[in-house]
Order: sequence, then structure tokens, then C-alpha cells
Amino acid sequence: MKRFLFVTTFVTLSIILTGCTEELENISNEIDDVQYVYPDSKDVIVTLDEYNRLKSGMSENEVWDIIGGQCTNTGTTDLGIGSQYVTISYGCNGKGSIGSNVILMFQGGKLNIMSQTGLK
Repeated sequence: MKRFLFVTTFVTLSIILTGCTEELENISNEIDDVQYVYPDSKDVIVTLDEYNRLKSGMSENEVWDIIGGQCTNTGTTDLGIGSQYVTISYGCNGKGSIGSNVILMFQGGKLNIMSQTGLK
């Protein structure tokens, strides 16, 4: 009887703990994504040094080379009057305090406006 109770308890605990492990992994992944302002481009983290190397007039490719990848497109405006008037805004995750981020705006394919919050 003791052996049956032991085996039953062992099997039940194994099943319960297996289910908990999967739930804990899902929660862990959600927590990891919370630390990013832009989770879909979480592999690109802009440092203060990289940000300071960016200059107005740079092409998108020059910017992506400096920061190590493309950030999240947060909006595109095309007035339909020529490519020099197409404005694309990108949001990037930043290295620094919680919520640190970088906003980059390109007009006509050239960096036009940039801002950062919380970079260290």
C-alpha cells in the first residue's frame, strides 16, 4: 500500500511540475519582452556611443551599420509627391535605464530627426 501511494504521488507530482515548467517558461518569455520598448526588434540595442555616432543626413544603411541592425518601423508617411518627401519613423530599444529608447526619422532616405531617452 505504501509503495502504491509513493508511486501515485511521484507520478502526480511529475505531471504537475511538468505543466508548471511550461507555464514558467511562457511567463519568463513575457517578462523578457516587457523590458523592450520595441519587442519585435529586441536584437538591436542602441548604446549611447552608437547614438552619438549618428549624424543628420546619413542613409538608412549607414545608420543600420552603426547600430547593428534595423529597428521597428513605427510609421511611414508618403504624400505622393515624390520620394524625397517620404518620411519613415523607426523606434529602437536603448541600452540604459528601463524604457530607454531611440527614435529615428528619415526623410527622402536620409536621417533627418533623432532623439533618445535614457541611454547610458
